[in-house]
Amino acid sequence: MNDTNLRPWQVIRQDENGSRYRIGHCATRAEAQRLIRRLEAGPGVRPLPEPGRYLVERVEAGARTPR
Repeated sequence: MNDTNLRPWQVIRQDENGSRYRIGHCATRAEAQRLIRRLEAGPGVRPLPEPGRYLVERVEAGARTPR
């Protein structure tokens, strides 16, 4: 069984040049959004300066995602 079938939501980081990088897979959209909030909060008290560079996308059944 494919791991993305169990976790059909992926978190994508898009940089300023438009390049996209998969950060991880999540079981629910809410879980993916929580991951983004943690990533945007960063390791310190202040949030990172560029919010909104993370996206949540649903993985299509049978679609292959780059590794």
